[in-house]
Amino acid sequence: MSGLRARRAAVLGASAVSGLTLAFLVTGCGTTRSGMVLEIVPAADSSAGAAGHLSKGRGQEPPSRLIVAQGDLPDHRVGQETSDSALPSVDKPECRELAYAATGLLPTGRTGWARASAVAVPAPLGRDATERQKRAAALDDASSTVTVVTLGAYAGNTAGGHFAELRAAGEACGGGYSATANGETVKVTRVVPHSAHGGDEALAYTVEAERDGERHTAEVLVVRKGGTLAGFVADRASGEARLAAPVVEAQLRKLG
Repeated sequence: MSGLRARRAAVLGASAVSGLTLAFLVTGCGTTRSGMVLEIVPAADSSAGAAGHLSKGRGQEPPSRLIVAQGDLPDHRVGQETSDSALPSVDKPECRELAYAATGLLPTGRTGWARASAVAVPAPLGRDATERQKRAAALDDASSTVTVVTLGAYAGNTAGGHFAELRAAGEACGGGYSATANGETVKVTRVVPHSAHGGDEALAYTVEAERDGERHTAEVLVVRKGGTLAGFVADRASGEARLAAPVVEAQLRKLG
């Protein structure tokens, strides 16, 4: 099950074709559900192998308590996840941290993590809506933008080091790169930085890519607040995807 398909199943109750970056995000299909929202539990970094059960950074709030939830976004459908994904391989090593961010993932070495996905609730149709209007609304709903938020807690100065590497990757990889995970390859053709705010420091990019002969554009934002990294990525089945401002704002408020 592709990441975008899993997220749409979680927050929309229906599946859809895979989009640009979220094609890399693979989640288990048997995750416990509570209504339309996946039940979230504290999770250790799956990439840490035998040392996966790491202690939380001293003084840090666990990401599972900080991740945006349904109660924070009444105008969105929110799904929360309990399984992580493999990090992609990149043809240019200097682009690695950027590729992680663009696929909705965070670097290894985390002491805890949490992830949520949100889709805006469409405006209800009137009682006199025609069948054509209903079909059009259903298609719009199925192709709506998904905003994925991932939080990762890191000990010591690790979060700051990863953020510095992301900044360097953004400067070095404006001309693109290729990333592969789960047997799928996405060719990023251009990375454009733009202004960002939040936390102690923030970076934002527009990522343009080609996949299966189609062009996609996604927005990426990474914020560091102390020893916590918050990654935001927007994606849809095709075309241009923009981060949902209410989702970003709600998550930044919870980070403090």
